[in-house]
Amino acid sequence: MLTALEEAAAVRLEPAGPIRIGAHPTAVRTVLPAALVSLGRDHPGLELSVSELDPVTVPGALRDRRLDVGLLHDYDVVPAVTDPSLESVPLLHEAVYLAVAAEAPITTLADAHDTAWILASPGTLCHDVAVRVCRGAGFAPRAQHHIDDFAAMLALVRAGQGVALVPELAVIAPELGARLIAAPTRRRTRIGYRRGAAEMPAVAAVVTALHASARIFAAGKPAQSGAQSTMPRPQPLVF
Repeated sequence: MLTALEEAAAVRLEPAGPIRIGAHPTAVRTVLPAALVSLGRDHPGLELSVSELDPVTVPGALRDRRLDVGLLHDYDVVPAVTDPSLESVPLLHEAVYLAVAAEAPITTLADAHDTAWILASPGTLCHDVAVRVCRGAGFAPRAQHHIDDFAAMLALVRAGQGVALVPELAVIAPELGARLIAAPTRRRTRIGYRRGAAEMPAVAAVVTALHASARIFAAGKPAQSGAQSTMPRPQPLVF
């Protein structure tokens, strides 16, 4: 039986109070929901709040204390910039694909040099990634549309309106009317928080729940039957 002092210590260690989480849209649709369910079940004292943010704005929101935990990501072609005020732990690695219409005469990234592209808005990380990937293949993408939602991008791809780069979390089932071609980069997602916050019970609980959700998602995600690639499913990285 716990003493009064031990009971008080347990209460102090139980995650409770507001916890503000920032995440990019693909994570909000895939990895985050199961984590929120488990947090609500296991730690009812937490007051969970989620904001959908472009990853480039997450570091500033963490520094300004508008967020307590935020999902960050970078790509092989756009590595993360070290921020001494923040810490992070790995969550996922994903393949990135060139999405093309099913009947398009495109089999490699280089084949897309003279076609219309569906790019994210200038100034976003996704826009920068697409430009750099194309530059590495020897051309500049010809932007026809600017769309920030991957589901909307894929809808335009299927309609023959251009090609687009999409990460694996954006394609959680085989895409009818589109083909996926492996692109020469990968996306890395990390869980970020302010330096020293890893020991806070609420932050530690969110990190644990996100890692568990990532493992479940990676284990159950269907293979990309339409992808011209042998690249693996999203890989949970738990350290």
